[in-house]
Amino acid sequence: MTTNPAIHRLLYCLFLLIPAVASAEAPYESMFNGDNLSGWAGNDGFWSVKDGVIVGQTTKENPTEGNTFLVWQGGQVGDFVFKTQVRFEGNNTGVQYRSELIDPEKFVVKGYQADLHESPEFFGMLYAEKWRGIVAKRFQRVVVGADGKPNVVGQVGDRDQPLVDSQWNELTIVAVGNRQIHQVNGITTMDLTDDHPEARREGILALQLHAGAPMKVEFKDIRIRHLANEDARTTINAAIQNQKKAPAKATRPKVGKTKAKAESALDWVSEAPSAHWIWRQDQPTANDPIYLRHQFKIGDSNESPSVKSARLYFTCDNGASVWINGKSAGRCSDWMYPVTMLDAEKLLQEGENQIAVKAANRGGTAAFVLKLEIETTDGKKHQIVSTPNWKLSDRETDGWQQSSFNDSDWNLAVIDKGKFDVGPWNKPGITSPDAGRGKGKVDSLSVDTIKVADGFKVELVYRVPKSEQGSWVSLTTDDQGRFYASDQGDAGLYRLTVTDAKQTAADAKPNVKVEKMPVNVSGAQGMVWHDGALYFNRASTPLYRLTDSTGDGLLDHADELTGSQGGGEHGNHAVIAYGDGKHLYVDAGNHTNLPDASQISGSRVPTWDEDLLLPREWDANGHARGRLAPGGWITKFDPETKTHEVVSIGYRNQYDITLNRAGDLFTYDADMEWDLGSPWYRPTRINHAVSGSDYGWRSGSGKWPEYYEDSLPAVLNIGPGSPTGVVSGQGTKFPAKYQDAIFALDWTFGTIYTIHLTPDGAGWRGQQETICHGSPLPVTDAIVGHDGNLYFTTGGRGTDSALFRIIYVGDESTQPVAGELAGEDARQLRRRLEKFHGHEDASAVAAAWPHLSSSDRWLRHAARIAIESQPVEQWAERVSTEPNRQARITATVALARSGNPSHQAALLAALLDLDLAELDDAQLLGLLRAYALTFIRLGEPNAGQREQVIAALDAHFPHANKDVNTELIRVLVYLNAPGVIEKTIQLMADADSAPPAWAANIDFTSNPRYGSGIQKMLANQPPSHEINYAFMLRNLRDGWTMDQLRSYIQFINKAAEFSGGNSYGKFLANLRDEVLGILNNDQRAQLADISGEDFNPVPDFKITAPQGPGKKWTQADASQHIGSKQLRAADFQSGRNLFHAAQCASCHRFDGLGGDVGPDLTTVKNKFDANYLLESIIQPSKVISDQYSSKAVLLADGRLLTGLVIDNGDTLDIYPPAKTSEELKPITVDADDIELIRESPISQMPQEMLDTLSGNEVRDLIAYLLSGGDPAAKVYGK
Repeated sequence: MTTNPAIHRLLYCLFLLIPAVASAEAPYESMFNGDNLSGWAGNDGFWSVKDGVIVGQTTKENPTEGNTFLVWQGGQVGDFVFKTQVRFEGNNTGVQYRSELIDPEKFVVKGYQADLHESPEFFGMLYAEKWRGIVAKRFQRVVVGADGKPNVVGQVGDRDQPLVDSQWNELTIVAVGNRQIHQVNGITTMDLTDDHPEARREGILALQLHAGAPMKVEFKDIRIRHLANEDARTTINAAIQNQKKAPAKATRPKVGKTKAKAESALDWVSEAPSAHWIWRQDQPTANDPIYLRHQFKIGDSNESPSVKSARLYFTCDNGASVWINGKSAGRCSDWMYPVTMLDAEKLLQEGENQIAVKAANRGGTAAFVLKLEIETTDGKKHQIVSTPNWKLSDRETDGWQQSSFNDSDWNLAVIDKGKFDVGPWNKPGITSPDAGRGKGKVDSLSVDTIKVADGFKVELVYRVPKSEQGSWVSLTTDDQGRFYASDQGDAGLYRLTVTDAKQTAADAKPNVKVEKMPVNVSGAQGMVWHDGALYFNRASTPLYRLTDSTGDGLLDHADELTGSQGGGEHGNHAVIAYGDGKHLYVDAGNHTNLPDASQISGSRVPTWDEDLLLPREWDANGHARGRLAPGGWITKFDPETKTHEVVSIGYRNQYDITLNRAGDLFTYDADMEWDLGSPWYRPTRINHAVSGSDYGWRSGSGKWPEYYEDSLPAVLNIGPGSPTGVVSGQGTKFPAKYQDAIFALDWTFGTIYTIHLTPDGAGWRGQQETICHGSPLPVTDAIVGHDGNLYFTTGGRGTDSALFRIIYVGDESTQPVAGELAGEDARQLRRRLEKFHGHEDASAVAAAWPHLSSSDRWLRHAARIAIESQPVEQWAERVSTEPNRQARITATVALARSGNPSHQAALLAALLDLDLAELDDAQLLGLLRAYALTFIRLGEPNAGQREQVIAALDAHFPHANKDVNTELIRVLVYLNAPGVIEKTIQLMADADSAPPAWAANIDFTSNPRYGSGIQKMLANQPPSHEINYAFMLRNLRDGWTMDQLRSYIQFINKAAEFSGGNSYGKFLANLRDEVLGILNNDQRAQLADISGEDFNPVPDFKITAPQGPGKKWTQADASQHIGSKQLRAADFQSGRNLFHAAQCASCHRFDGLGGDVGPDLTTVKNKFDANYLLESIIQPSKVISDQYSSKAVLLADGRLLTGLVIDNGDTLDIYPPAKTSEELKPITVDADDIELIRESPISQMPQEMLDTLSGNEVRDLIAYLLSGGDPAAKVYGK
């Protein structure tokens, strides 16, 4: 058979094509249909599809307990190319591949992840979820050998590539065999060769939603191409050889390219006009975003010059995204890392322009700042800066970033937190916090600016490259003497090996080897090396135990231990060794809840509560509103059982803890600077954290004075500042007095104090000395090195950071001190008593009782806690028969805290039996606290008891001691004692003030921006004691004369002329409003000339009847309509109408309108929540205030009248219960005709007040009561 030659040629050509066809690229497979989640599996509560995009979202109301994933159902993936478009905000996210589903119910995945992170350093890295942690960071080419150790062998990508998480970015993952490469927008971010023994070559693919802060992630254009044979080799080789760079930026010089230009490049941000730090006046809860808008115009006509260039700067505590005319201008992940755009002109347009901002805070102080500088073609410059005039909302609405959006109802109040250079932020990214305080520029890391005590010198050990290693805030050593330091943000954990140079030159610098630990943790607030591991305490996460899992000497593995989710800078803090080789001490600030009850093994603090006799005032600016006892806490932690024992409570934000040579525990607690000038301001202070102690921090005005018998005094009150560390002098090669001291670090004033301790009975008192001071010197932590020098770090909040050390070079001996410290016998006795704390012991009462009479507060406290830890029936009967005055007072405090109402009568009798004239001031203060605790914990006195207590106390009021006066007024006001108003008004008229004892402790000029305000207050010191007298008098409704009221209001007006902290003036305004709220219309009108009140009690709007349908409301039914979500949807106008239509206004005034029989409800939002208000309306007789309780009045003619009684002096007005304002008319009787007045258990207010209202109307009314009369109040979500 023969064939045609043409056929041969055709077959040959086809044969030549075969390899080409075989090696052609496989097509991409779409993984998402654009309509629904078909082909994917995940938690439906988090994942959805919107506008052709997969959306994963968590909120504060709907968080995920751990990382959760949307899993592709297309099977295992081996060698492949994956691509998707992705954007996210609020938290990091990622794409999981070659992974396994380890928890199908919660969709938990383990394996490789292309990590997408808000921090540029981690954007596009490889993270091994639930496995090996960070394997390769961005810009790294890493090889992992058979030994499992990662080695960085090269660099990839482009460090000038800008990546913004909130913008669409294309993620590419190429995986072939042991090679994995990530790319973002076509530029390689990570290249890994993985020959780890557990390396995976195939597995599932999934999309991540991260636990923690609320977040949102969007994926679209999701596709995959499976690779094999030559296609696989060609594809991975192309990815390896990829050298793509980011597009060249504008020719304008980059910030910081040269040293000469580094500082000046951003000077324009600091120049006038100054941008202002702004935030919502009523600060929202952590992680709740706010939305800001500001409109401005470029060019007024066709002849106007056009934009030539523009540059933008913004940052936010803690993060923000900014859009201009709907186009993204970037996102800052924390205030320490501002966004600077030097080509912002591309975002602008002629005519109207719109800036839109989405900002959020993760707890603590919050603020946003922005400056936009525009240069037009005529050479003029125009500045747009953030000010309180910007529009604000707390709701995200479609199109809100666009200039066409109508923001006319964006009317939430914006607060001005100061100009751009104000603390605590100062000038992020431009200078250190204190740069420029003196003349010229200051190198914040130069030892030339640091002063030390005689005989010492300071050395710079290591200057931290901020762009790579961050700003260090935590420092410790391991058992080999190496240092570990942690960045405050995400830059990681570093180990430093410091060896002295073998040189004789006086200026020889130490050798420092710095190693980045591969473990994926950062942001430590406290660290300690214990039992071969590093315990790592982060502000907002539980405690970690870091170990070396591969044997290479590097910490690469993190075990999450039990603990509590913290609250930012008021979160988890220090962790130190307990001293027994087994346990640890852990401490946390007041925005951190105690660990879950299942993790608490016991408590040495027997009981705690707010224990306030009179109602508190929350902070006028809303700080720590709703935070209750225990406040900041310290626990003993068992690493084996992972349980905590509560040791001490009642702190604000105690930053760090340490043990002195005697083995006693100390901490450095923070002040609330906004309270400066107020009666309850507490300076930063050193506390001795003894077993069972409660140092009395309570939010707002509730802080306990340190003379309370159930609390303890500070070792030393230092003054305003920012505590960041405290460390014992043990181990230093310093003179003996420094070895027995502790060192306390103040960030604000750049100071390390030496606290010299001397015995105070079984406790301590302290005296401060400055050992090190700089301006600037933002000290963050300290530790004693194995060489005997004191090492400390500077930095924090994005400032320049370094490691320094203080060396003693004087002539005194530095031999270790070993002798017994003075006062050891008393301390040993205290410790023997402390062994009874927190558990029952049959011998405890007998051992402790004799020490209740001790004049030593520390012993007395230890004895009382030992007794409170025992069953009350073992010792309750001993209280009333105790012959020693001090012991009886202390025992009464114990029983008031531990007993029940059946003990009340005996306690009051025991106190009344004491002769107050025989008590010294300290005992008298203890007795008054005992009365208060008895009433708080065990119940109100009956009429006879009330009269007896008033008689006993009134004879000693006023007193020569202002603290005693404070407590006398507190108890007498509570008892509604006759004459207390007049006597207190006279004390207020004689007001004087003196500088506090701490005023001489601090050099306020070292930080003028912060210190000048304090100096101003000290020069114009408010009469704090007398302000407290006025504060307590506000609780009295009856018994005022007009002269007394005028004197009171005039005192408030005068007090407002003094200087104080940020909350001082607002507190006084609230105090005035509360007092006016207890007055009737006539009284308020008579005071209008000095009160400044706009007095108009007549509604100027139409009142309509409720629409219903009503029902018989119960607390359970009605509470379904007053959740925070429902209240945000409430109607202000409807609520205002219902307040009048439902007859509330018959008795109560609100926002200047209504009756004057019941209390003014305008300020009720400052005291109560929605559920309390609802209960007060539905069950009005459950709890009745003494001031507004109904009374049964027996007249001489035998008539019995019941109702609310208003005492007019010669006559009484009795208002019987009434349902309508028309029925609400008083019966006036002569005082001489009254035989008897008794309390009535029935409230004046009718129970059926809500029964004509529908559910939505109940909602509207409660929201209105919580609004304070402000239609833009927070309750409405505005």
